[in-house]
Amino acid sequence: MIEVIPFPAHPSASFATQLKGAAENPKIEGIIIEFSGAGPAPDEELKLLLRDDDVIDSLRDTLRSLETQPKPSVAVIHQSLDGLAFEVALACHKRIVSNPDITFHWPWFELGLLPALGTVRRLSHIAGLEKAVQVLLFGTRISHGETDFRHDPTEISANGRETVEHWIRHHPKPVQPWDETDITRSPLFSQTLANRDILQRAYIQLRKRTPADDGAGSLLLQAFHDGLERSFAGALRIERASYQKARGLISTQNRIYVQHELRQRAIGRAASQTNSVDVVGVLGAGLMGTGIALSALMAGRKVILFEIDAEAAKRSSARIEKVLGRQPADPLSQLQVTPQLGDLSRCDFVIEAVFERFDVKTDLLKRVSSIVSNEAIIASNTTTFPISELATAVPDPGQFIGTHFFAPVEQMELLEIILGRQTRDATVNKALALAQALRKTPVVVRDGPGFYTSRVVMAYVQEALFMLAEGTSPTLIDQCARNAGMIIGPLAMADLTSLELLADIFRNLSKHGRGAAADSERTLEILSRFLSAGRKGRKSGSGIYDYPVPGERHEWQGLTDWFPRSPQSDPEIVNRLFYIQTVETLRTLKEGIIAEPESADLASVLGWRYPVFRGGPMRYLENTGTERFEATRQGLEKKFGRRFALP
Repeated sequence: MIEVIPFPAHPSASFATQLKGAAENPKIEGIIIEFSGAGPAPDEELKLLLRDDDVIDSLRDTLRSLETQPKPSVAVIHQSLDGLAFEVALACHKRIVSNPDITFHWPWFELGLLPALGTVRRLSHIAGLEKAVQVLLFGTRISHGETDFRHDPTEISANGRETVEHWIRHHPKPVQPWDETDITRSPLFSQTLANRDILQRAYIQLRKRTPADDGAGSLLLQAFHDGLERSFAGALRIERASYQKARGLISTQNRIYVQHELRQRAIGRAASQTNSVDVVGVLGAGLMGTGIALSALMAGRKVILFEIDAEAAKRSSARIEKVLGRQPADPLSQLQVTPQLGDLSRCDFVIEAVFERFDVKTDLLKRVSSIVSNEAIIASNTTTFPISELATAVPDPGQFIGTHFFAPVEQMELLEIILGRQTRDATVNKALALAQALRKTPVVVRDGPGFYTSRVVMAYVQEALFMLAEGTSPTLIDQCARNAGMIIGPLAMADLTSLELLADIFRNLSKHGRGAAADSERTLEILSRFLSAGRKGRKSGSGIYDYPVPGERHEWQGLTDWFPRSPQSDPEIVNRLFYIQTVETLRTLKEGIIAEPESADLASVLGWRYPVFRGGPMRYLENTGTERFEATRQGLEKKFGRRFALP
């Protein structure tokens, strides 16, 4: 008799008990675990991994018992498997998939969670050490073929049950590969030169992505290293300990807080809207306008893209076609690029995305508002201009709102929605519906110069420019930021953004002089030196750095003539870069720009790639501790001025 056990939507102790009973029942000659349903909901599985040690321990022990019984177990798989389902399938003696597109994946490392049931060791045997590291540490998907499951290829069969029964009859007493030989004699032994090289290269790759403070990756590599020089029982104990340690790390808790809890809350708010956005109008076919159009097309919306410059329209169309040419559907048929403003009359949401000149924006907003219907929402993608001031250009300011996207728009998840003084609730709801339609995560903020994200990012970049002018090497500043978890250093980011654009932004912020922007005049003096010398940033080939050829960046030798070198310690550089972000966030909270610390943290991680393992500027304060934070902050204020003062 063959027992068929479906993998449940809610893995529990009863599932483990069912597996154990089948393994111990002498009347059952083989076990099939069938994966055909939706599987556990991500929220439910996450709760299980975080809180239910009894179920996890029971599953781990049961799987070990199942694979050591003289009785074959086979996973019959009709869908791609993630998480615990993937782990359970690996513990079976054989895997048979119903179609070749099925893949396997461990998604929880993004939240800092390690495999819980023995997958580090099992996957290393089945797929090889290098592939196992790439799957578990770097999120690579693994497929059915011999290239991936090279030591135990997963079979493909449209008639899974017949293939399974045939395999069971011909393998009555299967033995798992990890139980066949002493690990010290195995090609997987971690102390061989080849395997040490694999793990060392993985460590270097990991450190390029995230610093050692983000501790889950180091624990996972240690589980590989230590587990592959011990028996399978010893490896299971090591994996269990690593899984539990990783779960308790502050970095893991911060990842779960931002990437799961806060993100789901924001997405849920957008998903609750009953409005729909079907036709999106975009004014301007530059970098941002093209990206907004791309996002809307990729989400299946009709897009009317207005651009009077024929060359700009041509470049935009070419970029859109290049990206969408890789899509299986044909979203290009939903795009209309036009130089006629009147063509936007049928749009229900129009987004202005022209360059940052107030007069250009207001003129275009005034013209388009006379064309669209009274129900249409008009929005601006401005970086710094107050929404309430731009709203004076339209007849009904209640229908006007800010929609601040982030480049590259088609990749970046955040949509910062900015309320003007007269923006109505119905307009906000339509903007949230836009976020839902474009698959963006929204954060709603109130009006003010720079809003939330631009204001804090500019404070961060400004601090780096001040350190540069004080004589600190730009490479050191950027390296300190990278080592602390920022995806790009502030000065490299300044060059990438364009020093001309930065000067415009600081010029706008200086008119209001709030917070760190009170020092904008000094920032403009620094930027003007570069611009006067024709050094405009990366696109021009020279800015703060030199860019002799694409892909290369070097310190400009003339920099020390302007700013003689003066040493500054790495910890002080890091403190200045991170404390200024928290202090400026505190100011925006006090001013009511952003309503709550949680929204500030989410916007920072999704908007300017604040290190997720640090949790955001406010979580950074919490993790540092109020007393320690305040002592350091006071020292920075005393040494560097009022921009570090509490609001």
